[in-house]
Amino acid sequence: MELVEMFNYYYHEMADPRVTDWPLMGNAWPLFLILASYVYFVFYYGPRFMMNRPAYALKTFVQLYNILQVIANAYLVYAVLTVYPDATALRCSTVDYSSNPNAIKIARTFYYFTLLKIVDLMETGVFVLRKKKNQISYLHLYHHLSTLFFALLYTRYMAGGVAAFFLALNSAVHTIMYSYYLFSSIEEIKGFIHPFKRYITIIQMVQLSFFMLKSFVGLSPSCSISKLPVILMLPNILLNFSLFFNFYKKTYLSPKKMK
Repeated sequence: MELVEMFNYYYHEMADPRVTDWPLMGNAWPLFLILASYVYFVFYYGPRFMMNRPAYALKTFVQLYNILQVIANAYLVYAVLTVYPDATALRCSTVDYSSNPNAIKIARTFYYFTLLKIVDLMETGVFVLRKKKNQISYLHLYHHLSTLFFALLYTRYMAGGVAAFFLALNSAVHTIMYSYYLFSSIEEIKGFIHPFKRYITIIQMVQLSFFMLKSFVGLSPSCSISKLPVILMLPNILLNFSLFFNFYKKTYLSPKKMK
């Protein structure tokens, strides 16, 4: 019972009151149902639905989805930099929990980031419908779910300050990544674009390295921010880096691939 009370205290009492009235921010159940539906479709309903059906092409849908991701992520980078021009600097910055326009703007930017991470879950559904089972890896699933979890965490408790670095850098990387996906889906330039694929994974690993450095900045005693979200972020960064590195090594550095 004490554990439940502690959870309720931290989940509700410690949350940023500016965001708790926004859809999906005030109660954990709607998001839990979204995630449960996601897992159910990916592992049970989707594979059975597609069992005796040919794979869907969904080429136009995928291209439109990639365009949406490029525009949305580029906007998020722009929105953060208009409030935190030095968001990419490796130094401490605190969260403004006031109701001034810039503070509310950055909180909404974090909220939009969380909504976009929910939209990201559609990718796995597309893989199921296209029968791309090999792309539904542990890396893919964990990366999507963990990113959504920390987007929600920072939106509810630390929308701004040090966390703006994570949002801006992640959105910049996803702008590059989805631009690659978009261009690689165009037959006329696909051959030219394809050799750059390995660099997407390298960029992801570099991003995570900077996340680690920024986390250490946030954990320094002189940085007066809530430490718990950053502490929770550290093992997630290490695990994601390990998964991306293993993927890169297996895909691009194995003897078979080298040959």
